[in-house]
Order: sequence, then C-alpha cells, then structure tokens
Amino acid sequence: MVELLTSGGVFMWPMTIIGLLMMALSAKVLMDTFSGSGENSLLKKRNAVVLQLGVFLYFVGILSQALGLMQAFQVIQQIGDISPALLIGGLRVSMISPAYGLILLIISLILWSIARYKLT
Repeated sequence: MVELLTSGGVFMWPMTIIGLLMMALSAKVLMDTFSGSGENSLLKKRNAVVLQLGVFLYFVGILSQALGLMQAFQVIQQIGDISPALLIGGLRVSMISPAYGLILLIISLILWSIARYKLT
C-alpha cells in the first residue's frame, strides 16, 4: 500500500489526508444521525460535503494523471526512441492516482448514501 502511495506521485499523500478527513466527517455525520443528536439541516450540509470531497479527490487524481503524462510526453519527445515496456510501465503508474481517487469517490458515495437515507 505504501508503495502505491509513493509511486502514485506527489498528489497521493494529500489525497490520503483529505480522504481520511472525509471519512472522519462522515463518521461524525453517521454517529449524529443514528444517535438522533444534531440539527437535521446541519447534518445534511455536512453530508453533502462528504460527497463533494469525494468528487474533488477524483478530479485531483485525474489532474495528477494529466500532469504526469505531460511530463512523460515531454521526456519521450526529448529522448526520441523509447521501449514499449517502459512506456507501458509509465502508463501503469499514471493510472494509480485516478484509480485511488475513484476508490475514495466510491467510498464517499456509499457513506453519503447511508447518511442520506437515514436523514430523509
């Protein structure tokens, strides 16, 4: 897991930290929702933030991939000839951060849906 975080680029650690904050906020919303404490409108707003953070993390992953691919294409242009294995390895690495962002988005969607169902 740590290998994926380090090989996924500089955006992976901030994505992880924001993802953990998203899950902590979701846990707070779910605890307040199921215990009946807290104002309903405030819980709905906090729950919306959970989903928005998930979407944000997915787009950060896509941005990370785009920046990494632009750097790789610049290096390939300067070098000229490159082996297909090296190219495929670079493409594999570029897919790590969007996949991680998508996983975080799916988690946020599941947590948001559970809280939304209970809040309505």
